[in-house]
Amino acid sequence: MADLKAKLVRPLQHDRTQSAGRAFDLDSIAEGSNGLHVTNTERACRVTVNILGARNLRKKETGPDAKDPVFKVKLEKVTQRSREIKTVLDEHGNVRVNQSFTFDVKDLKTAVLSIHVVARGLLGMEESLGNTRDTRVSDLLDDDSSQDEKNFAAIWYDLTSKDGAKRPGKVLMHIVAAIAEPEQKISLFIGTWNVGNSRPPKDLTPWIPPNPDYELVAIGSQECDYPARHPFTECSKDWLHTLSAHLGVRYKVVHSTSRGQMRLVIFVRSDSEKAISELDSGSEATGVGHVMANKGGVCIAFKFWDTSLCFVNSHFAAHAGQCEARNSNYREIAGQLRVGIPTMDILNQYHHVFWFGDLNYRLDFSSLSGKPLTPDREFWKELVRKIHDGDYGNLLKFDELQKEIQESRVLHGFKEGQIKFPPTFKMQKETEDGYDQKRMPAWCDRVLWRNLPGCSIKQKSYFSAPKLTTSDHKPVAATFSMTAYALPAPIASAGDIEEDDKRWHVEFTSLRAKKLRASDINGFSDPYVSFVGPNLIHEFHSRVRHQTLNPVWNPKQELPVLVLNVFPLQRLEREYVFVRVLDRDYTSADDTIGYAVISLATAVQMFKKGPSETAHFKVPLTHRGLPAGTLEGGMKLTWERNAERRRISIKSSLIGKTMSFKETIKRRVLLKP
Repeated sequence: MADLKAKLVRPLQHDRTQSAGRAFDLDSIAEGSNGLHVTNTERACRVTVNILGARNLRKKETGPDAKDPVFKVKLEKVTQRSREIKTVLDEHGNVRVNQSFTFDVKDLKTAVLSIHVVARGLLGMEESLGNTRDTRVSDLLDDDSSQDEKNFAAIWYDLTSKDGAKRPGKVLMHIVAAIAEPEQKISLFIGTWNVGNSRPPKDLTPWIPPNPDYELVAIGSQECDYPARHPFTECSKDWLHTLSAHLGVRYKVVHSTSRGQMRLVIFVRSDSEKAISELDSGSEATGVGHVMANKGGVCIAFKFWDTSLCFVNSHFAAHAGQCEARNSNYREIAGQLRVGIPTMDILNQYHHVFWFGDLNYRLDFSSLSGKPLTPDREFWKELVRKIHDGDYGNLLKFDELQKEIQESRVLHGFKEGQIKFPPTFKMQKETEDGYDQKRMPAWCDRVLWRNLPGCSIKQKSYFSAPKLTTSDHKPVAATFSMTAYALPAPIASAGDIEEDDKRWHVEFTSLRAKKLRASDINGFSDPYVSFVGPNLIHEFHSRVRHQTLNPVWNPKQELPVLVLNVFPLQRLEREYVFVRVLDRDYTSADDTIGYAVISLATAVQMFKKGPSETAHFKVPLTHRGLPAGTLEGGMKLTWERNAERRRISIKSSLIGKTMSFKETIKRRVLLKP
């Protein structure tokens, strides 16, 4: 029970911040004399509430279901509200919620978790739909052994009124509690295989090690629609069972999603199950009419403690000579697939993004005179001979994907490990190294990754599995090592905020964009900047700059002061402000010009040197996954009274003074003899 007494890093309170249990005065932090660390050095109790769905949410025992519910999750003195929920029913008639709430617990002996569900009523008033039973955090920790057996299974919780009377509603939740390591080295296995719509072998050992020791395993498949084996009637269930049986009982399914013949499954080792939160998934079809799901991408994203991960399994257009079609597939998936923050693309909000699948890029020999798209027999034999000799380096000079990445036409900013395995397509089935002359051999199956600034990951291996012979593609896999962080709680409780509501602010000293995309017919744009993210109290906007592709904003008059809802200074060093540059359109919806991410780490470092020090930044803008200009400027981090609260107070004061002046004039007129 010693772990139950673990202390947390408390948020800022009374002009002081804490790191690793020690308090530091802000003035001494500015002098840089106390060696403030990035992460807390003591273990924290993390509680994650995953609300997946709800049903029968009614204001009365009888009557229609309430629309657009709001979930209030309270632990200790902190209450978190759900984001906007539109009443969309799944195939079982349940309201989809799919939102996570994370808390760091301070007093394990007394901490109690409660969930209150409300609906909007008349005149904006909230009407109660019921409460779930209170849950003590210590009970969640005591129930640790049974938690691992639940395999991420959610439980339906009944709703009751305040007096304990049963209400008709139910909430589907998965609640976990765990003692978090501040920094944890984890390993990942990522595999991709075009199954070729053929039954795969049950033994996948040449590709996926049996009884592996990775914290996370992600498996993407394409053309995975074969006749299911008994007792299954659906291919998706047969495939999931095949993977689960191979990995063994130590691994739990985090999530599985499919679209058409594309499938993506994420597993977590059971001892790391409680690190998972904020699970989300999505898909985008790029087939015929951008509706058919024969090509496209599927995605699963989540947090491992406070490190966010996004996995994209995709299948691009086939055949030689279709390089631009493949590039177009990527742009559509990168631009249209939405998970996490809906106003941001998937490439600019997650610490690590892994993109893998049958990308279908070929070897392009068009620079060699007289080489057709379909290889002649002698050229094909020469090519296969080079492959069997292991001469991959010379062949990769003709790889379309590497060329397109270098020219920033696809997967801009992504990295790939060195390829030391033979082309994985087009194979003769039931052979380990036989190629089919109908197609030119190519490295169609790939694994790539990208990171936010300040994040790092190391690829440990990159290989194919030639011994699996049921498909005309060979499976490919990559393994990685990275550090996952459990940071101090971002949000302070009401009792930890001073009466004058002091908060961290980001003040821009300069801001400009260069070489923006033209959105208007006249070759210009009317750009403005939107600042978003879970660490801001709300979305902030700059003023609009008209008719320019190289806007410069006046920091005093045209830029907002960003107010953060993150308190511990050491957490800010790993926080980001998400940026969207838009074109103001007065006749239709504003168009996105580009996305960017600004790290707050440099601002924190400059603040430690002195509160007046300015941090400079220059970040690339991307749109649909490709370069779209740059954003650069300077910013300062300040600790002061909430600027939004001051603005409201000033506004209220002005209104009050105006009303008082009007009342004085009115009285004088009425009392005039």
